[in-house]
Amino acid sequence: MNETKTDSTVNPDQSSQELVFFNYHEYLVPGSDDTSLVINHFPNIHTDLSSSTFKETRIIRIPRVYHTVQFPDLIPQFSCYYPGSEPGAITSTQLMSGSFDDNSFNESSSIPSLENIISRSEFENIVSLVNESLAVAFNPMSKRMLLENLLDLLSGGLFLSLLNFLGIYSFTKRKLMELESQIDSINQINEKKGVDFKIISPRVTGYLSLDFQITKPR
Repeated sequence: MNETKTDSTVNPDQSSQELVFFNYHEYLVPGSDDTSLVINHFPNIHTDLSSSTFKETRIIRIPRVYHTVQFPDLIPQFSCYYPGSEPGAITSTQLMSGSFDDNSFNESSSIPSLENIISRSEFENIVSLVNESLAVAFNPMSKRMLLENLLDLLSGGLFLSLLNFLGIYSFTKRKLMELESQIDSINQINEKKGVDFKIISPRVTGYLSLDFQITKPR
């Protein structure tokens, strides 16, 4: 009978390297001259598909991250990297390389028109606001969350039902409502200023990504 031998030793030179962060929503499609276009903005599924808004706007998806807080499966957090500045981003000196699905893309992860719409500091402030609000709202070890859960357990689920009935709501829901109000306020300010930038509530995406609506890149 033949024996199969396996070598479990690992060559030090083949040891795994530290992973580099990138926006996992991006993907490549074939371009011209053997180049690949980086698809980094997407159809605006948050509006009526037959509307002019759908035709004139696109969505940027900021990925969720899992290394910045405890309980990352319970506390949604999003990348603070400006699109195209991620350590694993694809870089290129080309501004525009081609079109795909009637939209303009290039060979890099950056979106050329984005800095004309929102600055890096504004972007980081918005993402930080969302992250901090979600960290407070969903922290399972906060005193208020623990107390509410204990009272709800002892009352057989009546405590939170009573809070909802009285319009007081749970601590988590109140914090999420505050975040919704802040997002609406920022969107209204941008609209008054004529800035083509809108924050989509992370609740709409199930906290899987933080979506921003921008004018369709040309």
